[in-house]
Amino acid sequence: MRTVAAKSQYQTIALASIHESTTNPRRTFDESKLAELADSLRTQGMIQPITVRPNSDGYEIIAGARRFRAAQLAAFEEIPVRIVQLSDEQALEWMLVENSQRLDVIRMRKRKAFNGCSTCRAMTPPPLPRGPARAESLIYSRLALLHLIPEVAEAFQAERITASHANLIARLPQDFQQQAFEACWRKDYQDKEAHLLPAKNLSAWITNNLYLPLDEAPFDREDATLNPAAGACSACPRRSGYNTSLFFDVAVDQCLDGNCYHAKLAEHIDREVVARPELVRIETDHRNPNERQPGTLSRWEYTEVETPKVENGDPEVTQCGASKPAIVVYGEGAGTTRTICIDPECPVHHPSRLVPIDPDAEARRKEHEKEQARRRRLEKDRAETFSRILEKMPATFTAPQLRVLLRAFITCDLYGQSDVVATHYAGEDDDNNQSSEEILLSVADRLEEVQLPELALRLALCSHIGIPGENEIDHLAEVEKVFAPKQAKKPTAKKTMKKPVPAKGKTAKKKGKKRIAA
Repeated sequence: MRTVAAKSQYQTIALASIHESTTNPRRTFDESKLAELADSLRTQGMIQPITVRPNSDGYEIIAGARRFRAAQLAAFEEIPVRIVQLSDEQALEWMLVENSQRLDVIRMRKRKAFNGCSTCRAMTPPPLPRGPARAESLIYSRLALLHLIPEVAEAFQAERITASHANLIARLPQDFQQQAFEACWRKDYQDKEAHLLPAKNLSAWITNNLYLPLDEAPFDREDATLNPAAGACSACPRRSGYNTSLFFDVAVDQCLDGNCYHAKLAEHIDREVVARPELVRIETDHRNPNERQPGTLSRWEYTEVETPKVENGDPEVTQCGASKPAIVVYGEGAGTTRTICIDPECPVHHPSRLVPIDPDAEARRKEHEKEQARRRRLEKDRAETFSRILEKMPATFTAPQLRVLLRAFITCDLYGQSDVVATHYAGEDDDNNQSSEEILLSVADRLEEVQLPELALRLALCSHIGIPGENEIDHLAEVEKVFAPKQAKKPTAKKTMKKPVPAKGKTAKKKGKKRIAA
């Protein structure tokens, strides 16, 4: 980090000769806090001097505007100061670092005051005028906030996003900040408005969508001719490795300019195809056939020939008559080469197609259907059990009933099942714009006292109606035991089987037939 050679001296000067800077990023002061500080100054004095620089109007405050205002409230005539010699740009940098924790450091209406500053990555902050030096990474991240696009800066100003969100976005080129800002939010089906996601979600989105690992790039990072306008990657400031203080948490050097990266990748692929005409162009990701380049093979038109791992020596690739070298022109691994087989009936790379039909497949299919039928019967039985519990629901709960109900409530998935319970009470009303939570709160307020136990049972058991997994507690069965135990069937006496006695008419008829035959 470059240091600023600023001569300084400590003096006590008249308060009237000191004035605040018009470029100080800090513009809001809590009057109650100022009053508290003024009381402290009256009893203990000003222990820490403020920092000023001389100018034509007297002394301009660099750091300590809050202490200066408190001294005015305390009716001080003079205060201790540290006088430093700084240029306009150095003075502004000191002010930014001094206020690095303040939200209003990025107030958009003050952006013109920062025009004289260097770019974020080129700016080297001076040493802080008080206390131990802060981490260089914190200083760079705060200075980077100056380069937020207006929409993101205003959201940060209004505290709609946190400092962590703002710092992650500020490190990106402005062309990509809008995309990252939109990724901060998600609107679930029950939300009326999108809600802010944690900063770790934004960090993951940036890593997966905007950060391109340069160590995995198939092209030569030192080749400045791939994209003459950008030059070589090693000298490019739009990568994380260019400023490790700003990207202290990024382990691998990442490209932050996707357009440049893909331009170099496309040029690399074109050069490889020209230099090696034998390469077959393939795509590893699926996309519309109209979007594919002419002559390229889709993911389903070839088989990648796997290279077996060997401990010693070079790996041997299992070749066949249809094996060819290929280069990926689209999808994962774009720009890399590999060996493929283009014969869909190849006995070497498609041996599974020559295997006869599994003789046990039909038996397994029947066993699967049998298991599915058993589960359907069990699901039906559990639904009937739930209905029986509701039918036998008491007006008040006994202690055992309340205890087992609480056990079910503690482990229920209320977030996932609240919609089901809300639908039961609200019905399928398409015009109902209330969320499930709002519906259930309204139901709880308007239900009569005798109906409240039913709501409690539904909420506690709704997620337990399904078949429990292995080693999971069957809460529905527990509740059934104390709310609606099944009645044991009374044993019935065994009936002795007797031979049926033929009717008299039939017997007489048979005898009559015999006599006729005789």
